[in-house]
Amino acid sequence: NAMNVSDTIANGLGFYLNCTLFREKFDFYFCSKICRIFSDVLKSSIDSENFTESIEKCDILLDSVWETINVGHWRDVDIFWRQLYRSVCFVKSVNLYRSEKFTEALLSCDMGLIMGAPLEKELFVQTLADHIQSKLVPFKPSKCAEPPRKSELKPPWLPNVTRIPVIQSPSLEHFVQLVERGTPFVMKHCLEHWPALQKWCPQYLSDNFGCRTVPIEIGSTYTSDKWSQKLVTLKEFIETYILNPSDEIAYLAQYELFSHIPKLKEDIIPLDYCAVAEEGLVTNCWFGPEGTVSPLHHDQYNNLFCQVHGYKRFTLFERGVDMHPHPHHLLANTSQIDIEAPRVDLFPDYEDKTVWSGDLGPGDVLYIPKFWWHHVRALSPSLSVSFWWKE
Repeated sequence: NAMNVSDTIANGLGFYLNCTLFREKFDFYFCSKICRIFSDVLKSSIDSENFTESIEKCDILLDSVWETINVGHWRDVDIFWRQLYRSVCFVKSVNLYRSEKFTEALLSCDMGLIMGAPLEKELFVQTLADHIQSKLVPFKPSKCAEPPRKSELKPPWLPNVTRIPVIQSPSLEHFVQLVERGTPFVMKHCLEHWPALQKWCPQYLSDNFGCRTVPIEIGSTYTSDKWSQKLVTLKEFIETYILNPSDEIAYLAQYELFSHIPKLKEDIIPLDYCAVAEEGLVTNCWFGPEGTVSPLHHDQYNNLFCQVHGYKRFTLFERGVDMHPHPHHLLANTSQIDIEAPRVDLFPDYEDKTVWSGDLGPGDVLYIPKFWWHHVRALSPSLSVSFWWKE
């Protein structure tokens, strides 16, 4: 293991030192000072044992790059700055690791993974984080408690309800035929080969990955005025919001947790049905307590939504139906209608619409065609995985 971490550090430092993209971008942005500091800290991390000085230089770089990243809208910033941020986080983690400050080293890795971006397909930050995590937290095969109880919450009043059809583990050919219909359906017994179905529960994730820092959402829904985000350890998130009652709702939502912690990806084996995605398959994780809500919205992706732990209720409306989206461009894919307390006086046409409704439990997979409106409520503590693709 020591040899493995040494290889990861040596290969990572060498990769970043010889990366031509950095040199080209430094020249393009006339960043000679940043270029010099970055080059110096890379070389000193290879040759020197002055870890404290290297860490201080990394902090200077991170502060400077962070300011650049946060000028203007996130999407408009050249991805190079986020790639540089992740690379500097790796170098800082190396020096913290060599100083035996393992908790700080892991946090630096996690910050790089959350706020930064990868160069090509390199995994140096993830691999180093995995080494550090195994040093801090030896693997513990936790025994999960009884499965969570499904809430008996009655569904809200809905007009013209159609139950989402349920299919028993269709063949790939049959799945393609179902997808071509352009309507949602639930598949049973498709996840029985997933280790996650037996392993994943809040206690298991807290015991084995609780030291990792992740971004969570705070608030009933993302349309709430009180909605916010913060960074916490997975252990803090689970103990504060899932294992114990809380007045606040928190949600680890739409996050690429499997890129952040590749070890977890070993427990979810890609479904054969994902072969219909020509390219660009996006895998997200959704983890939260009972009561998390995704308000009525649509996505530009087809979605295979896999329920691993707990229960969720889905309410869907066909694509193209006017569900009165928010006028603000940031919420243009989100309806103004709260289907759990619909204002028929404001939206009288709601009574004429057809609703597709159904509950998911462990092992169920829901296909949601792109641009279909959907509202989701967790009926228990819940952990889900979604596979998105456009075509």
